[in-house]
Amino acid sequence: MEKGPFSLYDFMGYFFPGALALYLIVLGQNDIFSYFSQDFFKDTTKNFLELPIHMLLFYVIISYCIGHFLSFFSTLTIEKYTRLVYEDPSKILLSDTPFQPKNDVRSLKLNRWRFVLFILIWPLIVYDWILVRFLKFNHSYLKKIEAPYRDLVKSRINEVFRDIGHKEDVVEDKANNYHRLLIHYNYEFTKYHGHKLMNYVSLYGFLRVLTLVSCLFFNYIFISYLWTHHLQLDWIGVKNLIYFALCLVAVTSMTFVFYLGYLKFYRRYTLENLMLILIVDKDYK
Repeated sequence: MEKGPFSLYDFMGYFFPGALALYLIVLGQNDIFSYFSQDFFKDTTKNFLELPIHMLLFYVIISYCIGHFLSFFSTLTIEKYTRLVYEDPSKILLSDTPFQPKNDVRSLKLNRWRFVLFILIWPLIVYDWILVRFLKFNHSYLKKIEAPYRDLVKSRINEVFRDIGHKEDVVEDKANNYHRLLIHYNYEFTKYHGHKLMNYVSLYGFLRVLTLVSCLFFNYIFISYLWTHHLQLDWIGVKNLIYFALCLVAVTSMTFVFYLGYLKFYRRYTLENLMLILIVDKDYK
């Protein structure tokens, strides 16, 4: 499969999230709540900012670089949290029993560095635990492959591993990340599905970074409001507090929607790889 100098993932995984983060950084230079005030919309003197071409190119490069950093950082936070709480989607898809997310915090094996990272995405963690553990929200990430495909996929995976000299059952071995080999196997021996797989990678990578950006944005407005506003017990203070709480709920809900999108396409990408293993020989011939 031929690749150009820039792929879809370069734009959706790096440039767009980096540009959004850069925009929010510029937006945060002023009081962010002033952009939602009536005075802002009544101001008729605002004009579009005209940028010279070299400055526009500079912002494109900066956005791309910021996107690379955010993409890497999202794997340390969003993806790591997903694997600790929900495990890899390949394990869930081929599980014989209904999967339940980990409820015990002690079972997550948090070290100091991981704890610091998870502090940055605490709005997502709290929202996820409330909806999934307490309200029993069952999203598609927890669904298994239906029979008889589950048994057929398991058998085919073990055949692939036997061909390279591994005789044991890799699917039942919880410590074996067999999906890592399947990614390379399908990429090598399929002709017509590479672009579809890359589209899934671009989509779940894009939504994973957006989830992180949304969490960081939540932290910013939360800390900024507590730093610049004082609690007032009069009607104006209570009204501002209610408005602030609604803003936080809206941002957190948006964060969780991004996260559900990430889980959806992460699962679809894994499901596509697992189903391809059944037809990979026919597709190759």
